[in-house]
Amino acid sequence: MKSKKDLKNKNIEKNNAKGITLIALVITIIVLLILAGVSIAMLTGDNGIITQANNAKVANEKATAKEKVEMEVGGSRGTDGKLDYGLLEENLNNIKDIDGVPSSITEKSFPLEVTVDGYKVKIESNGTVTVEGETTGGTGDGVITISSLDEIKGKYYEKDTTISIGEQTIAIPGGATVSGITEECKTIDDGLVIYITNGETITDWSDTETIQKTYDQFVWIPVNKEMAIIEEGKEITGSSNTEKYTSLKTFVETNCKTSGNYPMAVKKSDGTYSGILYAFTAGTSGVNIVPQDYTTTSSYREPAFLTSYDTSNGGSVGITQNPDSLQGEYKTMIESVEQKGGFWVGRYETTNMNSSNFTTTPVTSIKGITTGISNVTWYKMYEGQKTYKTAKLTQSTKTTSSMIWGSQWDQIMIWMRNVKNGDKYYITNSVGMGNFGTISGVNDGYSSTTSPANAGCFDVKNVFDLAGNVRDWTLEAYNTFFRVGRGGAYNGSNSSGTRADNRSYGSYGPTGSYSGDGSRLTLY
Repeated sequence: MKSKKDLKNKNIEKNNAKGITLIALVITIIVLLILAGVSIAMLTGDNGIITQANNAKVANEKATAKEKVEMEVGGSRGTDGKLDYGLLEENLNNIKDIDGVPSSITEKSFPLEVTVDGYKVKIESNGTVTVEGETTGGTGDGVITISSLDEIKGKYYEKDTTISIGEQTIAIPGGATVSGITEECKTIDDGLVIYITNGETITDWSDTETIQKTYDQFVWIPVNKEMAIIEEGKEITGSSNTEKYTSLKTFVETNCKTSGNYPMAVKKSDGTYSGILYAFTAGTSGVNIVPQDYTTTSSYREPAFLTSYDTSNGGSVGITQNPDSLQGEYKTMIESVEQKGGFWVGRYETTNMNSSNFTTTPVTSIKGITTGISNVTWYKMYEGQKTYKTAKLTQSTKTTSSMIWGSQWDQIMIWMRNVKNGDKYYITNSVGMGNFGTISGVNDGYSSTTSPANAGCFDVKNVFDLAGNVRDWTLEAYNTFFRVGRGGAYNGSNSSGTRADNRSYGSYGPTGSYSGDGSRLTLY
């Protein structure tokens, strides 16, 4: 017979055994729940098995769609290696489940976008084929196809990236962030804005004013790739400048008025370029656009070496090291515009151009900043804007920075030609939309006649102060010793200064410095 003490100890052991069993059960349940959670995450998360399987499926389908198009494009080349448009049309229609093939493929059909098996596939004029969302290029430079700007809104790009949207392309420079503000990222024609943030991430776009006063901004100016350059031997004939430009005017009248795409430059038989500059007049049903007359020693022209000044004053900025350097810079610009389908223009007039060291104190294109533009020569402005790339963009970028060219300014005017200012056209009559000074009988619009106004008075398609505030000095030349200023100025007195398209060269050369003269950056 067991004693009471033995029975008591046995009960204690029994109770302890029960306690251990309950704890083990709870721990087992917790472990099972953790394992279940991990398993679910492995199956359904962003990197889960199911997600990855779906991604692989989509990638395979896209690759198949692209391959189908590539095969037909490859079989559509003539003996000269170029695409035979008639054969391309026939071959593309052999693809099952293809949509978007034009009834007649011509040069103007490119970039040609078709839909194969539900995926958008783009064909460039040189036969390059890309599928939506594809990124190519071993150096990090890429081509991304999108259907709307919402897909890139607020995104930062460390390296140069080409964005393809519809029939247009956008070349994002390394170090830029696409605006996350709705009004600045609606459509290309409304003016797409980028901010040079150099790796800084903007997570909150609600404080618009602060953001616009913190980061440099640029607006994309679209230019038709097929029309950026025309060759001298084809559309322009004759041995004299007058004959060549008479033919150019005929070409523009015949080919450009309907399409709205005007060439920027003529490529000569020796491989050099002449910029095409335009005159604008208000017509009854729109703005008339006519190429300017051109000679090698007078009138408006570019690129141009100023024999009266550049030899003695351009050495510090590299002009006199090679008299053909401006031709080389223009070649870089126009060929880039042709390749990329456009260029970036400073949203605001360039400031901080009186720095002694543009590496440590680079120029800016920021809202509300007007310092550093007074008493600065053309050469100093040119130097500051030329070195902007090194100071502000990522080291890997292939983008070039520069003072704006006259032919770039004219492309902006062409892009804005349908914008109305009341019953007038903005580019030829910007009354009330600029800081013009004391022009008799003209509505200044800002009423600041003693100094430039804060950058950001009036905008058209997200570009500010093209018509006034300070006159923007360009690389365009007049005669052998003038550089040309565009737009109006706060201290102006001539009514022509109320036009965004205005050209002026005053009575001074590029070694002069005047408080009403500024400039504007471009990236290409």
